[in-house]
Amino acid sequence: MPLEAPRALSLFYLTSFAVLGVYLPYFNLYLERIGLTGLQIGTVNALLPLCGTLVPAAGGVLADRLGRRRDLIVLSSLAALVAFCFILGARGFAGVALVMACFAMLRSPAVPLAEAAAMEIAESGGPHYGRMRAWGSIAFVLAALGAGPAVGRWGARSVVFLLIGLLALNFAASLLLPRDRARAAGPRPASSLWRLLKTPAVLLFLSACVLSQAAHGPYYVFFSIHLEEMGYSAPAIGLLWGMAVACEVAAMLRVSAILERLGTLPVMALCLLLSSVRWWICSASAAPAMLAAAQALHAATFAAFHVAAVTHTHRLFGEDRRASGQAIYGSATYGAGNVLGMLGSGLLYERSAASALFARASWVALLGGFLVIVAARREARSGRGL
Repeated sequence: MPLEAPRALSLFYLTSFAVLGVYLPYFNLYLERIGLTGLQIGTVNALLPLCGTLVPAAGGVLADRLGRRRDLIVLSSLAALVAFCFILGARGFAGVALVMACFAMLRSPAVPLAEAAAMEIAESGGPHYGRMRAWGSIAFVLAALGAGPAVGRWGARSVVFLLIGLLALNFAASLLLPRDRARAAGPRPASSLWRLLKTPAVLLFLSACVLSQAAHGPYYVFFSIHLEEMGYSAPAIGLLWGMAVACEVAAMLRVSAILERLGTLPVMALCLLLSSVRWWICSASAAPAMLAAAQALHAATFAAFHVAAVTHTHRLFGEDRRASGQAIYGSATYGAGNVLGMLGSGLLYERSAASALFARASWVALLGGFLVIVAARREARSGRGL
């Protein structure tokens, strides 16, 4: 294994999530500046998770069948950069939506394919997956903090140029990724993948992943609004968000030892139990100490769960279907899970307070934990405990 391979993956994660660190907090300011309504902005925002549901799985299957995973990542990164440049000429809602839909579809396969490569590097004796993926979380925070002054000085249109620059860096990073390992010639049959997806162990696992991310829906959409309504200042809100990401990074750096001791499914079940506790705290208390504790649990509810789930996916789908497995996991979790959680939260928020949304999220996480426990028991009985 070449020495530069883990560094190349770390750099790819860094540039990929730096894009999101600018896009998520600031791109809506640009959309508002060019005259889009709140409903139109919400629709544009829904395109990323929606395309994350529909597209990555096809990219993963193609990568496994052709054995050209690295080339598809490069192509996806370049195509996303080219597509996003057209936003400079888009003004009305239809034009913006078309550009962003193309951008989202072209970009969405890249990270799941990189996940498969990162897991193979870790399995081959390189640094564990969490150490490489942590650079993405660090970059997200630094990009969000660094872009704020730039947007304040040069205006909302500067967001577009920042994103184009970061997407160009992401494409450059993709060129440094390691080449795919040589495999036996010939396409891989899709039928075996379909049979695997219909097995109870895989269905239970993916359903739990969907529920885990759906439970985060109220947090991503309404947590800041909830805090503001409870009297928290903007700096205090930012501090609570920053605390969560700091705990996320710490967990990604350390979780591999826990996985080796407990196994992937037990860690996922524990994380979902803690997720239920976290959302219950958010629904029941406005005390700073309690909310700080809830944010510290982000280390488990997102970071540890994600590393455990990616590791489980890597083992569950086998060597010939690893790109497909990571893409399907990403589609289910960050595609369908985000769509269900965010859309459901938006619909329910009109009829209930944010605290009620977090109470429902607590039950959703608990249900996900129950599904993981059932999956673990089935695997234990079949002698395939992971």
